[in-house]
Amino acid sequence: MLNRLLLAAAISWSYSVTLGLLFAACASGRFSFRTLRLPGVVPVALIISTVIAVVVTPVAVWSLRTGMKNLAIYGPILWIALATYEVVVIPRTGAHGPYGLLLFGVVGLAVLGLIPGTK
Repeated sequence: MLNRLLLAAAISWSYSVTLGLLFAACASGRFSFRTLRLPGVVPVALIISTVIAVVVTPVAVWSLRTGMKNLAIYGPILWIALATYEVVVIPRTGAHGPYGLLLFGVVGLAVLGLIPGTK
């Protein structure tokens, strides 16, 4: 159980941080990594991403109940879907975009936990 918790926390944190930095790059209304060079952008993105990772970790632990193989297959697909959402939708929705992203991520993790384990 402890291994599942640590693995879920590590995956949740790494996905949240990379998506948080990608969000920071898209937050100006256009996709630009120059935004990350502005003062305070990276620290704020890391802090908020870490808080979101802590909140989402219980769902990630639950999604690991079907096995690591499912997460290894479908986890990157979920990350790509979330990154695509950030790049395409966030600049158009503005301030309400992150709530949809969080909901999309939690629902995606829940669906991952419902997929039967592969052998």
